[in-house]
Amino acid sequence: MPDESKIENKSEKDLLMRVMTHLRDVKMIKDRTNDEIEPMKKTVMLFKKHQIKMQEDYLVDLENSRIALVDVSEKALGPVKESILNLQKKEAANIKDRLRKF
Repeated sequence: MPDESKIENKSEKDLLMRVMTHLRDVKMIKDRTNDEIEPMKKTVMLFKKHQIKMQEDYLVDLENSRIALVDVSEKALGPVKESILNLQKKEAANIKDRLRKF
C-alpha cells in the first residue's frame, strides 16, 4: 500500500506544477501583449499624422488596456507567488535529495 505522505506529496507537487504553469502563462501573455501595444500606438499616431479621423481616441484606450493588464497580472502573480513559495522550497529540497540519492 502506498505511503500516505507520498500520496499527499504527489498531490501537492501536481498542484504546485499546475499553479506554476498558470503563473508562467499569465506572465507570457502579459509580456506578449505589452510588446504588441507599442506598435499599435505607433500605428494610431501614424493615422493621426495623416489626419485619418477615428471615432475614439485609441491611444487612451491602448494605455488604459495596458494599465489594466498590468493590474490583473500583478493580482494574479503577486499573492499567488507568495503563497506557493514554501511549496517551491519544499519541492526544490526534494529534487536535491533525489539527485543526491541518484
